[in-house]
Amino acid sequence: MEFTAPAKINLYLRVIGKRGDGYHEIETLFERISIFDRISIEPASGRTILTCDDHRVPTDEDSLMLRAVEAFKKRSGVKGHYAISLKKNVPIGAGLGGGSSDTAALLRGLNEIAGHPIGEDDLLGIARDLGADIPFFMSGASFGFGTGRGDIVRECGPLPEIWHVLVTPPFEVSTGSVYSKVPPFALTNDMPVDKILSAFLSGNGVDSVAENLRNDLQDIVLRDFPVLAQVFSGLRKAGAKGVLLSGSGPTVYGIFDRDRTEKAAEMLRVMFPAEKNWKVHIAHTY
Repeated sequence: MEFTAPAKINLYLRVIGKRGDGYHEIETLFERISIFDRISIEPASGRTILTCDDHRVPTDEDSLMLRAVEAFKKRSGVKGHYAISLKKNVPIGAGLGGGSSDTAALLRGLNEIAGHPIGEDDLLGIARDLGADIPFFMSGASFGFGTGRGDIVRECGPLPEIWHVLVTPPFEVSTGSVYSKVPPFALTNDMPVDKILSAFLSGNGVDSVAENLRNDLQDIVLRDFPVLAQVFSGLRKAGAKGVLLSGSGPTVYGIFDRDRTEKAAEMLRVMFPAEKNWKVHIAHTY
């Protein structure tokens, strides 16, 4: 069976402070977008094997996906083995949640193939244990508001369908490294979740979303990777209504009117060419 694993961007990411477990308390508004990896799962004999068409993805026993298989088998009691094939399209280490989405799709796929031996709560429990972004992808929602580490997700909407042009540079960024540079600070400018969402949902549609973009990690990443300032400038010149770093980066996206995306992408592909391993995608809410 084959399953799709969509990417995400963060429309809003506020870092509240350091937690006792070493992670950071955040508030974030996720948007699922139309860039996909593809995963096929088949029964296998002997042992579970993961293959991937991108050599940068770990496929040994320490890989997140194989750890998900073992966690699923332990929770469900399923004894079988699987041949798992992953085709990557979502850029790796780019702030788009590709690894988390792959793991969520795998967990759902395993449960479906096995005849749903465990319920949604158990699947979500596995997801939370494995990674902070995975629960959002388990929901299947187009938009979700994450609190805690980002792993406590409230489905939200209706937000308008949003069109984006994304620019991913030819380097990865370590999420852990970015968060390690967040300065310690007290909880300030606290705003209830409903107020944050109402700002995005006010009567101006996509314009309201563009006006309320926020990412507290952005300045850290821009300081470490100043070339990204050129991406922000390029997206604005191409007509973006709003521009933001996704997650811990390094992907930067712009919000566009649908009829401007193709022209904007063409312009940005000239500025950031594929020959130098830049990636420019057009995507929309999925």
